[in-house]
Amino acid sequence: MRNILLLITLLLCCNAFSQEKVTYTYRQKDSSLIIAGKGTILSHDVNKFCDKCVRVEIKEGIECIQFHSFIGFKSMREIILPNSLNNIQKESFIYCTSLDNLVIPPKVRGLLGSFKFCDNLKNVILPDSIGLDMGTFDHCKSLKSLSFNNLFATSNSLHDCYSLESIEVRDSTCWCKSSDGVLYCGDRLIVYPQAKKDKCYRVLNYVREIIFFSNPFIEELYVPDHIWKIYLDPCENLKLIRSENKIFYENINGIVKMDSTVIHLRAR
Repeated sequence: MRNILLLITLLLCCNAFSQEKVTYTYRQKDSSLIIAGKGTILSHDVNKFCDKCVRVEIKEGIECIQFHSFIGFKSMREIILPNSLNNIQKESFIYCTSLDNLVIPPKVRGLLGSFKFCDNLKNVILPDSIGLDMGTFDHCKSLKSLSFNNLFATSNSLHDCYSLESIEVRDSTCWCKSSDGVLYCGDRLIVYPQAKKDKCYRVLNYVREIIFFSNPFIEELYVPDHIWKIYLDPCENLKLIRSENKIFYENINGIVKMDSTVIHLRAR
């Protein structure tokens, strides 16, 4: 019992110390929140500024942003993150619908669903060292391109990124790769950007499975003979999916013929 009480006391002291070391100053003249000190930004300390901030500046010394800290900061257009930051926890910035540019500092090693539903986010700069969960930017409707070195998870895979034109994997040693702006993992095509403007696209020869979300520009998709599954969202102008020796999908004047290899995602 004594040990349990001691542990509780230590935890309470640590929590008080972390709050004591971080200050939150709201500057009304330009609707800015200045966060300074050392340690962790705690969600219950920052949430009260949710409806006020247009700009957030986090000073050097802050190392961690707790999960859900900036959830729903809908007026925040700019956030400045310090080089001391090494941890952005899960869903820290979801529904920041006015945020349009983002620069992630070099010490941050991973992002997990941190910026979902940031409708206005157009430009993202990621450090070489970061590992990315592809679900981090789900529902970022204005995001035009994404360039990164490493991917550690493919959950959700950029759903509803209607403006996305290209994906680049910069590190050739990564377990996934990009080709002509398209993301591949193993023998699967997992993200064909929804705003990629090519009318025709030829899938890499070793691919066996395709996950193809809605794209209004694609008309013809060429695949390997040995393809065994194509998961297909409706693509309004898609007329043909074929390999050298076989037609898998054909749309002639609205009459659709599909091989059993093709699974129409919204028709299930």
